[in-house]
Amino acid sequence: MSDFWLVDHLRHLVVQPADKRLNPPEGYLFVQDGLIISCGVLYALVYVFAMMRTIKDRVLPGTVKYLSLTLAYELYYAFATTSSRTERVCFLVWFELDLAFVGIALWRVYAHDQRQRIAAEMAIYLVLALAGLKFLAYLYPDDLEKVTAYWTGILLQLPIGWAYVYWLLVHRSTLGHSLEMWLVRYLGCLTAYGVFIWSYLNVPQNWQYVGSFWSIAIMLATLLPETVYPFLYIWVWSDNERKVKTV
Repeated sequence: MSDFWLVDHLRHLVVQPADKRLNPPEGYLFVQDGLIISCGVLYALVYVFAMMRTIKDRVLPGTVKYLSLTLAYELYYAFATTSSRTERVCFLVWFELDLAFVGIALWRVYAHDQRQRIAAEMAIYLVLALAGLKFLAYLYPDDLEKVTAYWTGILLQLPIGWAYVYWLLVHRSTLGHSLEMWLVRYLGCLTAYGVFIWSYLNVPQNWQYVGSFWSIAIMLATLLPETVYPFLYIWVWSDNERKVKTV
């Protein structure tokens, strides 16, 4: 028996069938696995830090209704892009954390008479979003539905950074915000993009859309507000501290 028998029982994460047919080297797959795992952990921390901040400040930088779309994405693609039960369970952790975040936001941010109405609206949006994702997969068929997962994923991420910047500037308050939440969100974006960029650089013929003009434009438009966010946060925090001292 081989001294490395345990390795024979390990599987790589979510290998695109078009890539797998080319018999990719282990180095390619290990880097891909590392980026996927890093992305998953970072986005899980985003939800954890967001829940902690929401409990403390009772403020949400935006509307909880937007999370209907992220819930739909996490639920749908947990089944559409995974190839094993273990992967599916790991992907569903995002959905469970997002659902917990929604519950905390409804509890801490919204009044009692608003919660049922907002929850009902979100349930409707969730069903419609799931149907929309299924329809997109029908229009653009692909192995493991990676094409629709990619485009819908980057489009869902796009407004989040802008919303945080907008609420920070409009309200001139850091309530509902935190630098640790920004840091893991920013790194999460980089690792999420890294998964697809790594694939594109190695197998461009299978990932042409990643290097397209609109793909690059959306990535840059997403990272722009996230890049300036910490400077704006420190400016707003310092301004509030100065006002407190002069009162």
